[in-house]
Amino acid sequence: MHPTPRTPIAIMLLLGALLLAAPAAAQSSPTHGDHDRPARPSLDEPPGDSGNAPHAEGAQRLAFLLSGFEHVPDRRELDQVGSPAEVVGWLNALLQNPEERTVIRLRALDLLSLYAQEEARAPLAAIAAADHRADNHPLDASARTRAQARHRALTALARHDHPEAFAIWREALRSDDIQIRITAIGLLRRHAPERALPVLEQLAIEDTRPAVQRALNRPIGGTSNAPTRRIP
Repeated sequence: MHPTPRTPIAIMLLLGALLLAAPAAAQSSPTHGDHDRPARPSLDEPPGDSGNAPHAEGAQRLAFLLSGFEHVPDRRELDQVGSPAEVVGWLNALLQNPEERTVIRLRALDLLSLYAQEEARAPLAAIAAADHRADNHPLDASARTRAQARHRALTALARHDHPEAFAIWREALRSDDIQIRITAIGLLRRHAPERALPVLEQLAIEDTRPAVQRALNRPIGGTSNAPTRRIP
């Protein structure tokens, strides 16, 4: 039996249909193409949890405020960033981060003094009272940064009437570091002159170094504001 003239035409049509169906089958095959791409979420699906977004945004905004070349934010500006508890937590995180720039860490230390919460007062007291050369210092930083932090923490205790300020300043008078001793002298004379007078008079007898003697006798805010009883 010989094929009819229509047979080649039928074969060609069948081959053409198979060729057209091949790309569609390849695209739908689970073993070809971009099957390993993650599927896009449906527009009807609920968005992911973004509850931490405001918290992260506030922490970033605070870090930005502290990174200014000269400007240091005040309490009013800090209150616009977050609640007192939030800001104190962020300041402590910046202070304790050894990867953070020194200027940011020291500014965070200063700003903790604007808050009366124990979470703000405790690190100030710990750094102000610690020997910056000790291995167990509460701040993970270089000796130079620790020394700077101690000077600033001692001064920061004067803000918000820190309850341990006088005791820490008085103890700092015993420091082997003359600069720490001079810082403590200035703070005691300015903020607790009457209570500190017996201690400072004793120090004047024990430490005769010129720098210490000048600090003991330096007028506060000018000659007119000098103590009525000079320290010998």
